[in-house]
Amino acid sequence: MLDADEYLHLAINSSQAGDHHAALEHLHKALEKEPAHVGARYFLAAEHAELGLFERACAEMQELLMVAPELDIARFQLGLLSLQLDRKESALQAFAALVESARDESLQSFARAYLSLLEDRKDDAIEQLEQGLRDCGNPALKGDMSRVLAGLKQEAPPVTDDSGEVASPVFLGAYRNSDETP
Repeated sequence: MLDADEYLHLAINSSQAGDHHAALEHLHKALEKEPAHVGARYFLAAEHAELGLFERACAEMQELLMVAPELDIARFQLGLLSLQLDRKESALQAFAALVESARDESLQSFARAYLSLLEDRKDDAIEQLEQGLRDCGNPALKGDMSRVLAGLKQEAPPVTDDSGEVASPVFLGAYRNSDETP
């Protein structure tokens, strides 16, 4: 019988392979074994975000932060989810908390960048993203923030989805490398 950590690693591998159904099954099994498992709870929320279940993911990130308030990457994800759900005040709170207390300097810079964007200070956001990218040691996060920076530097027309609606960018790479579990 597998333990919670083993199920978590299976879930991460399944998600990386694009098998979201299997990833969810493994995460639920991990949480059956150990309901308070921080890594499994984080990846479940991230998987829900990846699947477009933003309300559920947001609620799960909030619950996770109640039991693991030191988990800066979850707070960053909460800020991104809040933006996706057009909850500006919640996003401001999440990013401001990271600026004040994040141990990772790149997360502080990225949070400052989003605060600048929320205040319509694009040039400051670009500067903060560039600083964060110089400090960032997380390849998945670096990739996501590089795309945000590239989008800000280009004055390209907005991307539309299949229905012709402007697609809202979600930069939730979920940072699913097996060596990056919370």
